Amino acid sequence: AIVKKQIGRLKEPCLKCVDLVVQELSNVVRFCADRMSRYPRLREETERIIMSHVRSREQQCKEQLVLLIDCELA
Repeated sequence: AIVKKQIGRLKEPCLKCVDLVVQELSNVVRFCADRMSRYPRLREETERIIMSHVRSREQQCKEQLVLLIDCELA
């Protein structure tokens, strides 16, 4: 019972960690995209593609984390 309680408390920090990683990746992508300022369309498209990929992986990562924690609680 004690272990289950502790495992349950891990869910929110894990999801918050994923959000922080995505935020940092967004900052890195934005910084790198600014280097392509000569080519505004290329910069916008590159940033859009990368961020859409990051967001899709973010959702999958969160789903996997929740699944893993739920399995540990079962």
